[in-house]
Amino acid sequence: MTVALDRPQRRAPASQIGLVEEFLLLTLEDSGGEFDSVPEIYLNCGIAGAALMDLALRGRIDSDLDGVFAVDATPTGDELLDQALADITREPRRLGAQHWITHLSRSAPAMRQAALANLCARGILRQSDRAFLWVLKERRYPVVEGQQRPEAKKRILALLYNDDIPTPADAALTALADATFVFERILTPKDLERVRPRIRQIARIDLIGGEIARTAHQVNLETRAAERRTVLAGLAGNVVEWYDFGVYGFFAATIGAQFFPSEDPSLSLIASFGVFAVGFIARPLGGLLFGHIGDQLGRRAAVVSSVILMIIPTLLMALLPTYRHIGLAAPLLLILLRLAQGLAVGGEYTTSMVLLVEEAQTRRRGFVGSFAPFGALGGLLLGSAVGATLTAFLPETAAASWGWRLAFFAGLLIGLVVFVIRRRLPPDPAIVQTEEARKSPLLDAFRTQWRTIFKVVGFTLGNGVGFYLCFVYVSTWLKEQQHLSASTALTLNSIALFFMLIMTPLAGALSDRIGRKPVLIIGAAGLALSAWPLFWLMSSPHLGAILAGQCAFALFMSCYGASPAFLVEAFPKHVRCSGLSVGYNLSLSVFGGTVPMVAVFLIKFTGNPLSPAFYLSLAAIISLSMALLIGPDSEEAATP
Repeated sequence: MTVALDRPQRRAPASQIGLVEEFLLLTLEDSGGEFDSVPEIYLNCGIAGAALMDLALRGRIDSDLDGVFAVDATPTGDELLDQALADITREPRRLGAQHWITHLSRSAPAMRQAALANLCARGILRQSDRAFLWVLKERRYPVVEGQQRPEAKKRILALLYNDDIPTPADAALTALADATFVFERILTPKDLERVRPRIRQIARIDLIGGEIARTAHQVNLETRAAERRTVLAGLAGNVVEWYDFGVYGFFAATIGAQFFPSEDPSLSLIASFGVFAVGFIARPLGGLLFGHIGDQLGRRAAVVSSVILMIIPTLLMALLPTYRHIGLAAPLLLILLRLAQGLAVGGEYTTSMVLLVEEAQTRRRGFVGSFAPFGALGGLLLGSAVGATLTAFLPETAAASWGWRLAFFAGLLIGLVVFVIRRRLPPDPAIVQTEEARKSPLLDAFRTQWRTIFKVVGFTLGNGVGFYLCFVYVSTWLKEQQHLSASTALTLNSIALFFMLIMTPLAGALSDRIGRKPVLIIGAAGLALSAWPLFWLMSSPHLGAILAGQCAFALFMSCYGASPAFLVEAFPKHVRCSGLSVGYNLSLSVFGGTVPMVAVFLIKFTGNPLSPAFYLSLAAIISLSMALLIGPDSEEAATP
């Protein structure tokens, strides 16, 4: 179906507000706001349709039964409209309006930003933080050439209640508003029912509105399906990566006794956590490797290869002989396998963060990005649940001798499923084409983004130290210091992890509404202030008090669910995987993976079982400082 663009051609004077600007003002609340009344996909399609109609009103394009074509390639003076006009002019075929709406909707965020900048420059709107407010009272436009032009919403609503013949621009705006459900948001159901025939009458004058509605619906379905596939792939990958790390942390004492036998159990435990930290030492190398792959070859290539690198060591971990069977070779092989897993995790987590945030709709980035930590939490929760189940149903000697191997075999099966899921992800041609000529995005990241990388290192301290202290080491702390049974400690930890699992996406969604920084500040400040009181509460002999302390930690830590979008938006796209991978994994390797070992050392050195709390407070203070300093990359800041 083609669209009747042929209408009385009236070139708009330079001072006139463009159709894209007026369409945006239709979606703005009367008192000003954040343009959140229209779903993003429909808004983008509406902007694209407005641009197409603006070109028609300016006499640059027309249409017939075969499709849309250019009739005048003279530039309009609007950079984004001229780019759209150039695209239509270069196309030898006459393609329908639906094709061009889909095509132009990709650049709709840039059009939106340019339109908002134009409205602010004209003195119609002013920006206040994330919101745009009317400068003049009663939503008035400034007087131009001695005339006062009524604001778009007033003109369109007036048309609905009289029989005036609409101008071509107002007919187009009515069709745009109808196609993007603006009327459903500004009229009561009773009023909408009353004026619906008039809306249809006016919209029929401009058939492009129907194309916008159909295109928006189709793009909406396709985008949400792609978003679901990406979320599933990112979430599942983090589940398998962190399931293995979680299983190792929960069975650290057993693994230490079998691979590092010693008369002093504390020395075996420290050695076991030392190997746990070895995996984190490899994370920066994994970040370098997979960050380069993600920026050079695409996000899909990075996340598929990282899963492969995780599956193989997981299988070998399940089959690895102990010190009693092969002597010193056992701990050496264990260290090598942990290094391989650290490489995989170093590339997996940050690349999946980038994948999730980039594929999400702009206004859902916080929520969709939160599925990276959601998947990690799910993996650790699954590891905790498997550990609790094995220790509860197997005899203690069986669980200590071979039961832990069953947990690693289960991780292998999960990894194979994730590999199949990620193989079905579409390639990322945009990254491939953009970066073919780039020799080293990693060097470019260090050259241009070193300050941001440094800030990310500091910001990640609160997240890393908090997570590995409160949800990995704490099970061992409860067993060693509070003398809880292994199954009880793991059960309490699983409940707290499940609570954090629920709260993390909610924190991500909240960051889409109020901003990333407020959510992150609440989390970091809460950890800094409550670390010692909560550890003191958890030193109580009452299980209810212990669980309350862990759940409080979970609440503050869940605020870091906003961090994936926050960190991804801090880097430009072409070096995003490299810069983020280096900063995040460097912090985790030095300060995160060493947490259990440092905690054991602090308790042994000070004799105070609450001493790890002060380490957490210091890390949270640094994280809070960096959260205040980190700002969005200019590319992302361009999208309000």
